[in-house]
Amino acid sequence: MSDRDLVPLIEPTPIRIRAYYRSAGGLLRELARALNQGHTSLRAESGLPVGTRLSLVMVTDALRQPIEVSGTVTGCRRRGRRHEIGLRYGFEAAAHRARLSEAVAELRLETRKPRREPRLPTALRVQAGTLARALRASVSNVSRTGCRLELAGPRLPRIELGSRLVMALSGSRRGTRASVSLLVDVRWVGATSRRGSGRVVEVGGRFAELAPAQRERIRAILRFDEFRPVIRIRRVLPPAASRKRR
Repeated sequence: MSDRDLVPLIEPTPIRIRAYYRSAGGLLRELARALNQGHTSLRAESGLPVGTRLSLVMVTDALRQPIEVSGTVTGCRRRGRRHEIGLRYGFEAAAHRARLSEAVAELRLETRKPRREPRLPTALRVQAGTLARALRASVSNVSRTGCRLELAGPRLPRIELGSRLVMALSGSRRGTRASVSLLVDVRWVGATSRRGSGRVVEVGGRFAELAPAQRERIRAILRFDEFRPVIRIRRVLPPAASRKRR
């Protein structure tokens, strides 16, 4: 069984699609990815007309009740024996606050190594074109104290242990659109691997010099109050320059 198995449910309008996840972490990762992109695609045995309203019922054995995300079909085309359905998501975190809290609590139990600060599985897009041409980046994990980033592209920037990432974080809601600085001290750099014609590397770091405004922006992401932030990497400071700034 894959991490996500989609099974259409025959129920009155709106159409409901059941998505099963093996763990609370898998569910939260997909929820963060889908909401951050605002649009995703699903594979199903039958197609749906454009404009169809539906509800994605996200289920895992770790939760007593599912988390439901509303959506609208934006496209549908046949892929072999199945259909690929384009979907635009809508989500109100306040209505699912108790279930999101339950999922985060379960995530702590699923973590193999206990952490003082549990990390929320995410897939938030990061703008990194200032570092290298055609460079793609995403934040794959976030906690109140740090994050993990994935960088992928034909050419990767030079990032070493002790480097500092100078980033900007803007919110998507009124009152949070002005960017705040976010400094990440690099604590580890993974091995570079190949992906297609490019290369991929993961970097882990700890937030530095956090002021109340930065802390609140991070808490909003962890609570799913903010799931479409604009994150930019402005530059990378080498280890020596990072130490001078402290």
